[in-house]
Amino acid sequence: MNINKVIDRTFALIDRGRQGSNIGLTMGLPKVEKVVDGIQRGIYTLIFGSTGAGKSSFAIYSYLYKPMMEKLGDDSFKVVLYSLEMSGEVVLTKLLSLYIYEKYGEELSYKDILSKQSIISDRHYQIIQECREWLNTVLDKHLIIFDKALNADIMYANLSGILDILGTTTETEHQKLYTFHNPNQMLLVFIDHIALLRKSHSRSKKEEIDLASNYLVTLRNRCKISPVVIMQSNRTGMSMDRRNAGMIEPQLEDIKDSGGPSEDSEIVIATFYPHREKMNTYRGYQIAKQLKSNFRSIVCLKNRFGDCDVAVGCNFFGSIGVFREMPLAEEITDYEPYLSLHRIKDIKKEEKKEDKGKENKEFNFTM
Repeated sequence: MNINKVIDRTFALIDRGRQGSNIGLTMGLPKVEKVVDGIQRGIYTLIFGSTGAGKSSFAIYSYLYKPMMEKLGDDSFKVVLYSLEMSGEVVLTKLLSLYIYEKYGEELSYKDILSKQSIISDRHYQIIQECREWLNTVLDKHLIIFDKALNADIMYANLSGILDILGTTTETEHQKLYTFHNPNQMLLVFIDHIALLRKSHSRSKKEEIDLASNYLVTLRNRCKISPVVIMQSNRTGMSMDRRNAGMIEPQLEDIKDSGGPSEDSEIVIATFYPHREKMNTYRGYQIAKQLKSNFRSIVCLKNRFGDCDVAVGCNFFGSIGVFREMPLAEEITDYEPYLSLHRIKDIKKEEKKEDKGKENKEFNFTM
């Protein structure tokens, strides 16, 4: 090891931080951001959960939509999405739902937009048409969707081709060095979800998953990509002893098909759906009588750079995939505002007024 080079790289990273370049992009969830430092360059994140727990919705909301809106039009933020569960059209429609809600305040689900149950109104259709330019920007600047059959080798070849376009590789006697053309480039690589990779060359499912994860680690180390891998949890494997002890919250051992990605990743996040587990309460939140399907817990189970075993309670509205952090259970005296998106907007307005009042008080105090 060349000690001087390591020291130089360390101080270059420190100087990068002094310029603000190490501050993570937003996830739309400030408490979660505080735990994992937001969306970071060169960090491998694993997201897992049981069926219906909202793992894909959480990934789309916090790792795709929110950071993309922060960097909208700036092609230094790109996402390669290997969507093995949803077609590209479904992904774009789900992004449209989020955008329409935030821009127009209208709650249009995937089913509404595609007139699955009834034909959409002329007014809503006009709103959707107005979003076409936004979608053009999304696909032109930020999002590459691959929704075809995939195995680990195809993924690696495809990613290598994309990286050849975005940067340059130089070879020394001992290693390959990669440099993005844009020094501020961030490239997120989604796999949703990794168990749907096609087995090839007589590999088992676990071997295919582990090989894909190894490829992601190689490209993370060499090119500073940010992998975001989604996996299913195996809740049926939970022992009765664990259930009887009340240990129903997700654990790393619940990850299905392979433990390789959880070992390779720096951050592991689980999405937890207490209502599906028939829980009356969860960490003090009233689930059975109040929140029901409108609650998810975001649980950080592994974090190589900070706190883990941290859970953040969130409102979840599955029709459009919106997450919003909730106060601590003991701070809630009325659950009614957390049961509909319309009341959530009222809460946001009240919080903005409170924040403005705090700013004014601080200003008057300093004067």
